[in-house]
Amino acid sequence: MKIHIITLFPEVFDSFLSTSLLAKAKKNWILDFDFVNPRDFCSDKHQQVDDQVYGGGAGMLIKAQPVIDAVEHVISSFSSWKSAKNTQSNSTQQWKIIFPSPSVETFTQKTAYGLSKLDHIIFVCGRYEGIDYRFEEYMMAKYPSAFSKVSLGQFILLGGEIATMTMIEAVTRLVPGVIKEKESWQNESYNLKTGMNNLEFPQYTRPEEVYGLRVPEVLLTGNQEEIQQRRKNNEKSLDFMQ
Repeated sequence: MKIHIITLFPEVFDSFLSTSLLAKAKKNWILDFDFVNPRDFCSDKHQQVDDQVYGGGAGMLIKAQPVIDAVEHVISSFSSWKSAKNTQSNSTQQWKIIFPSPSVETFTQKTAYGLSKLDHIIFVCGRYEGIDYRFEEYMMAKYPSAFSKVSLGQFILLGGEIATMTMIEAVTRLVPGVIKEKESWQNESYNLKTGMNNLEFPQYTRPEEVYGLRVPEVLLTGNQEEIQQRRKNNEKSLDFMQ
């Protein structure tokens, strides 16, 4: 999978992509990342990417044209990336454009599962007061099945970078090979097979007692039948509490 990030501040991602499992997945060519700065697609000598809002209002708005051209540039690069990987042609590649922004569509584990099957994901990070609406109009007209405006929830961030990082973590951990142990992502709190409503059972590690709190005795017996039954019972009780 290749993830393309369109952002004015690519340096925000430096530490995020250079540590933990994402760094290992990059090293093993399971994941690939590239960054495109809309400023590089500005036609004026000062590369001004934002301007005042028509009709008045606080703050500055990112222009539509540089962002549109940045996305088109990424899409045009798909075929060269695939030829380098000696895989399928550009016409059969699966890809999406994700615009993290306040929206009626909310990002969920189900969204993450769908995105994890793709060859390419393009994340478009807004800043300031957002992006000129003509960017959305263009994308919805030209790529209606590929473009999605997705929110993490009913709150506002300074930009789309942190939301993009959150979505990247949720998606890439489902890509085969990123997490070595399949059970770590197959049996979890939000799982499609269980209707997305099974909070995981409580888990414990050594020592057996911490500040007077003990590991349940059944987990120390080694009786797998009783242990699995306890886990199922705990999942049901947690479902009831939601």
